[in-house]
Amino acid sequence: MMFFSTLQHRLPLRLQAFLQQLQWKSVLLGLATPLMLAVIYSTVGGGTGAQEIVGEIVTVGRRDIGLSLKALGTVTLANEQHMRFNVQGKVAKVHVEAGDTIKRDALIAELDKTDPNADIRQAQLSVNDAYLRLQELEASRGQTLISAQNSVRELERQMEVAYGEAPAAQMQVADQIEQARRTVLEKEAAYKKAQQDLAAKIDNAIADADKLLADILEILSGESTIRGATRYKNFTVHFLYNDQNQKIETEFAYYRASEAYDTFRTTYGSLLNTEDVRVLESALRDAIALGQQLVTLTDVAYEFLRTAVPSSSYTDADINTWKATMNTKRTAAIALVDTLRNQQATLTEPGKNTALQNLESARENLALLESKQEHGITAADTAERTIASLRDRLQAEEQSMEKTTVSVDVQIRQQQNTLAQRQVALEKARRALEKYELRAPFDGVIRRIDFQVGDNLLADASETKYAVLENPEYFIVTVQLDQVDVVHVKEGQRAIIQFDALPSTTFEGEVGMIDTTPVQTSGVVSYAVEIVLQPSEEYTILSGMTASVEIQIASAKNAIAVPNLALRTSGNRVSVLGEDSMSIPIKTGITDGTYTEVLSGLSPGDRIQSINVVLNTQNTTTNASGHRGGMMPMGGFGGGMMR
Repeated sequence: MMFFSTLQHRLPLRLQAFLQQLQWKSVLLGLATPLMLAVIYSTVGGGTGAQEIVGEIVTVGRRDIGLSLKALGTVTLANEQHMRFNVQGKVAKVHVEAGDTIKRDALIAELDKTDPNADIRQAQLSVNDAYLRLQELEASRGQTLISAQNSVRELERQMEVAYGEAPAAQMQVADQIEQARRTVLEKEAAYKKAQQDLAAKIDNAIADADKLLADILEILSGESTIRGATRYKNFTVHFLYNDQNQKIETEFAYYRASEAYDTFRTTYGSLLNTEDVRVLESALRDAIALGQQLVTLTDVAYEFLRTAVPSSSYTDADINTWKATMNTKRTAAIALVDTLRNQQATLTEPGKNTALQNLESARENLALLESKQEHGITAADTAERTIASLRDRLQAEEQSMEKTTVSVDVQIRQQQNTLAQRQVALEKARRALEKYELRAPFDGVIRRIDFQVGDNLLADASETKYAVLENPEYFIVTVQLDQVDVVHVKEGQRAIIQFDALPSTTFEGEVGMIDTTPVQTSGVVSYAVEIVLQPSEEYTILSGMTASVEIQIASAKNAIAVPNLALRTSGNRVSVLGEDSMSIPIKTGITDGTYTEVLSGLSPGDRIQSINVVLNTQNTTTNASGHRGGMMPMGGFGGGMMR
């Protein structure tokens, strides 16, 4: 900043005043302003004429605009592999040395195979167990058939008993009906109490919601709220923050949650002793909606607290305590929603309202008994039906005995399948032994072996000991892009590559692969992007060389464009001044640092105001680029990818 301050004092007074009025509201402004100052300094700082900033009227036209990303990367061979074992273990044998030429599938090294051999042994025992079970099924086949025959005989005995009990069954009908009526009364009382209990639980949940609102307000405003007192929907934040939008979002979230709470209380009041299912269903829906508003409020408020900055009144530790407390409130809000949803399921979902089910079951049982009595279905008739049922069961059991014979054979075949599956598992365990061997995936040359016999190797990415095999066919330049840039990169995009070792030569490649696995370094998330580069017969490119890469991520052909110096920004809004000095709001697209694409708001031929830095000589007006008239090719104050 000292350089820019010194430079600014060497500029004309009108230019100094102009620079002091610039608003640093665009990301691109931070990049464009140093370039603009450098250009102005080089063109007007040592001139002999008078310098001044002048306004001018420019005509909106069309032009091609390109946008690119720049990053540093490292080149590797496409068929260069840093090979390691996929399992953890100790190196038992190394069969090659650095510089050896080997063929595909050649054995490079082996790990100790004690564990996989034990797995093979375990699989073998499992096969033996399945084989023994198969033998057991085959041996028990006869006993199973005898058991089926005994079931048939038991049903025959039950039929004899049913014939003897038929006369006494009639006397039981009246007693059963009386007992069923008492059961209905009991279940009605239980159902009524269950509805009242549910109403009380909803009331308690709303009270919990009220407390959550009060606690959240206390965290944000620093002021306690008396339960039952009037809660205003506006509050004053008691800490400093650096994100006004997040504050506004938090205020809206609090307003919506408070409004939902007030609406609930106005609509339902107290639900104690409420038994109307429709009222309870409606109250549960609204209570769940209130709970979800609280979850949203705690999420937004937590993000807002993350923007808090310490002051003389509180420390970072205080802020962290507020955030932790807000996170606890979020957990409580989620638990509240879950509880209400469980209560809703109990009330409305089939199979969940056991009290209602019990009542309906008792009523159905009573109706059935009364229907039997009304239609003259006596105990004797029931006994006859029982006898008929037993007769049917006996017939079914006889058929089942026949099926049992088939079923036993099926079980034997299933066990045969189990035996076959375990034999496959045994074969799989034997194949797993191959993971303890490192073999060449292609023909090549061993460049390096980092491990030796006795080394304990890991199976994850933290392992740094490899066997390096090379066979160059084409190159890969790998660059790391942060999460802001990588979303603009697509496979197949053109890339310009310049190696540090070959500074006067550029090479052309294209984006081959975008690795979606995030890499965190010092808290910064980045993603690896691979650029495919064909080998050069003229130049020597070696693995490990560093290069600068420029990826063409976007372009606009024949786009409506305006100079960046004509743009005016206010927050997220962009505008220009028309020839009549009226502000014209526009929507912008990409920028190349000098011109910005206009998506809407202007048409070719429109005339707008811009500015220009000019050098007045005796006979000629020359702009900062050495051309007569026109705009300086430098970045302005708008642009960016504002869509």
